[in-house]
Amino acid sequence: MSQRKALETTIAAGQGTLGDRHAALVELCRVLADQMDAAGDAGPSGRVVASYLSALKDLGRALGNAAPGSTGGKLAHLRAEAAARRTARP
Repeated sequence: MSQRKALETTIAAGQGTLGDRHAALVELCRVLADQMDAAGDAGPSGRVVASYLSALKDLGRALGNAAPGSTGGKLAHLRAEAAARRTARP
């Protein structure tokens, strides 16, 4: 699968999360994915790879990077544990 196709799948999955404020990031990801795909047999330069990975990380953050139904990151986990302890007290 091409990087562009994989990226478009990710973007489509996050349509409810991504908004106008993410337009520049999405466009940057698309440009970098196209550069990754266009590199051919020689492969992309290290700079393009690093930029693409960084942009994908930012996109993951924008999407929340959590599976459906998950409680989120570490802070959410700690809050849930604290709430459980409070309700478990006699």
